Amino acid sequence: MIPFNLLPELANRYLASPNPVVIYYTVNPTAPPPERPAAWDIELKLEDIALKSKMQSVTLNSSRDTIRELTKLDDEVCSGAMPSCIL
Repeated sequence: MIPFNLLPELANRYLASPNPVVIYYTVNPTAPPPERPAAWDIELKLEDIALKSKMQSVTLNSSRDTIRELTKLDDEVCSGAMPSCIL
C-alpha cells in the first residue's frame, strides 16, 4: 500500500514532462561508423521543488479528520480494487 502523502509525488512523475536534458558528446568524423546503431539508457534523478512544496503544504495543512477520512477512503479503494492488497 502506498501512503497517501506519497501519492502526489508518485503520480506527478508521470503527469508532467521533465525539462530537456543536454548531453554533450563529440563525434569523430574520421572514425568509421558502427555496423549497428547503439543506444544507452541514462538514469536521471529529477526533483520538482516548486511542486513538492505545494504538495507538502497541502498535506501539512490537513486536519486529523481529513487525514483519517482519506485513509479510510484509501483503504476502501485498495480493498475493492485489489483483493491482494497488502495492508
